[in-house]
Amino acid sequence: MRNDLTTPKAPRQWWRTGAALRFGLLALLVATLSVVMLIIHPDKSSLTHAVGPDHPFGPAIAVLGSAVLTTALVPRTLLAGVGGVLFGFAGGVLYILAGVTLGALIAYTIGHFLGREFMARHLSGRFLAVEQAVANRGIVAVIISRMIPFVPFCVANYAFGTTRVRRSTFAIGTMLGALPATIAYAALGSATARGDTLGMSLAGAMIATLGVGGSIGTYLVWRRRPRKQQQVAPVSAAPA
Repeated sequence: MRNDLTTPKAPRQWWRTGAALRFGLLALLVATLSVVMLIIHPDKSSLTHAVGPDHPFGPAIAVLGSAVLTTALVPRTLLAGVGGVLFGFAGGVLYILAGVTLGALIAYTIGHFLGREFMARHLSGRFLAVEQAVANRGIVAVIISRMIPFVPFCVANYAFGTTRVRRSTFAIGTMLGALPATIAYAALGSATARGDTLGMSLAGAMIATLGVGGSIGTYLVWRRRPRKQQQVAPVSAAPA
């Protein structure tokens, strides 16, 4: 007599799923970009000569170039300083902030596509509590994280994409959180190009203030981190 009952298939190992493969690609991408940046190590001189301030498409090149370089993990402070040298204070702030925000969104989208499903399935314990706390606090949490000096800005762009933080929240929080440092470094670059000693001193003081304030903010955020594992329901990818 034929047995109509079929033997259930064994569940696939987590590391053989499509979500795990995509997450592995994300980790490989970020690691590769980090190594490439350590080898190439772009500096102020090389970036300054990439485009002239009088180039007819200079602003567009600055915005798009900053976006590409941000996704490639080039420090945003370096970009802001170069922007100030090439385009002055106002132009440096405007073009570089737009480019950095665009690059952050590109990295977020890549991180979301490659890593969100895996994180939604496997994130647990204190890490899940931290992720939910960041998502629940919305723009404020993104702004604070953008201003903390010990959180790598460019790597965090990819990491944010794997969380429940919405794309619009991330974009607004990134723009507002990156603004103070962009202003400070663009002012420093502009003052350096003009040989303005007083301007360089003021910009340097602002940079130091941001560093101290960011360090204090890091401590306060660490003090308020989730300390106990919370029972939370599984989460899914957040809509854009």
